[in-house]
Amino acid sequence: MELYKIITQLTKEEYQEIYQSFLQKNAEKSALFFKIIRENPEEPEKIFLNQCDISAGAFYVLKSRLNQKIETYLLNRIGEPQLQVMRQLMNVDDLVFNNPREIAHAALNHLEKELLRYDSPYGLMMVYKELQNINIFQQEKYDYYKARYNQQVAYTVALNQGMDLIVQFFEAFDRYYRKRSDKAHRDMIRITEKIFNVSNLYDSHRLFIYKAIVHLFARLFLQIPEPLNHDMEDAETLFEKSFEIIDTYKEDNFYKNIGLVFNFLRFTYYEQQNVGNKARMFFDILDNKIDKLVGSFHFHVGTSLFLERKISYHLRTNTLEQLLSDAEGWVNTVQVEPENLTSYVNFHMFVAKAYFLNAKYNECRKVLFHLDNSVNLRRSVHLNLEVKMLLAVCYSKLRDYELADQLILSLQRQLRKPEMVQYDHARHLLKMLVIYLGGSERNRTRQFNACLEHWNEGNVGRQKLLDGIDFEALLGVELYRMAAA
Repeated sequence: MELYKIITQLTKEEYQEIYQSFLQKNAEKSALFFKIIRENPEEPEKIFLNQCDISAGAFYVLKSRLNQKIETYLLNRIGEPQLQVMRQLMNVDDLVFNNPREIAHAALNHLEKELLRYDSPYGLMMVYKELQNINIFQQEKYDYYKARYNQQVAYTVALNQGMDLIVQFFEAFDRYYRKRSDKAHRDMIRITEKIFNVSNLYDSHRLFIYKAIVHLFARLFLQIPEPLNHDMEDAETLFEKSFEIIDTYKEDNFYKNIGLVFNFLRFTYYEQQNVGNKARMFFDILDNKIDKLVGSFHFHVGTSLFLERKISYHLRTNTLEQLLSDAEGWVNTVQVEPENLTSYVNFHMFVAKAYFLNAKYNECRKVLFHLDNSVNLRRSVHLNLEVKMLLAVCYSKLRDYELADQLILSLQRQLRKPEMVQYDHARHLLKMLVIYLGGSERNRTRQFNACLEHWNEGNVGRQKLLDGIDFEALLGVELYRMAAA
């Protein structure tokens, strides 16, 4: 049930607050069931019914009340200032029907100012419609509020279009990331152009933020055609304006939560610009937000890509033991839903690589085997290849000849397909594994070096695989030592 999943995802503080509220109201059975769900989400009903003598009807009521309690608690987490404005907005009909026109007019004008502060066109549409109606006998005011209402309708359409575009952009990126398809890349370029045009329709800080997220992400992760690149504002300007907006509207929960996305984008930007001190500052911030980076919704922005950069950071700083410690700690504390396929794969590949880079090949194999069997990656060509290639390397390092041979043969068949021609370099890695596992002693190092050269030359760009793994150090050094002996 969704309720059980929600309860397991509550923070410790949230869980304790709700649990204590049940005890304070002497709702011991609700508290017990809540606790059992938290600790045993797979079969909580069976455990609860074994401990409590309760009828089917009473149990149904208990579950219903528990669900209502959780929903109410989550709703009440909305920021108090905004919640107050929402309550006032829901009472505008009562305000207009039960007060003199002047009082209603003054109250609506005050509410208008609050809604403008939060950039809430949906609420403003309601307010302007009421102001339009109560001024029906004053033509000038009536026309004014009617025009304001129509402006908000048009602005709402633009905001909805902007939000649709930002979600479509990252859906296209997700397809691109999983498959490395040219079509997905073209879709992202087209959406980048469209959101530029939509944002220019209104002097809107929210539309600017939508545009900034897409344009910054495109600059950092895509190859942009020069005409579009020329029209776009430079990254520093986009960052400066965006953080000025976020700082101005501190009470807006949208801006409170979108800050994580901009921290991820800033970290990536400073890392690409080799501004080490600033990149490290944002690395430290993000390193403490892994659960949100891989599990929270923020337009499905590819923030789980931070995990790849975290691996690069620990390789660069020679702190692989810390990488492993973090990965092992997160396995039991970070939850990623399989439905969020890219984040799910990125998280498990991060854990697998942390084991692999610390020479814990058996632990890496277990993570990869679980990943390959828990989600269907058949249509995610690139991710599927990465998972299976790393698994083949693990089998080879473990000298599990039977499983290694089976998987290498399967991958070789896959790579012979016409649509896999862009992964020609992967065939050279498979040849390296075959050479590593056996072959003529006299020619092994020469053959291995030839394959390694082809692999290094071809493993670049969109189809790059297993970044951060030095196969000469991993396989070659051992072969060279054997040849010398």
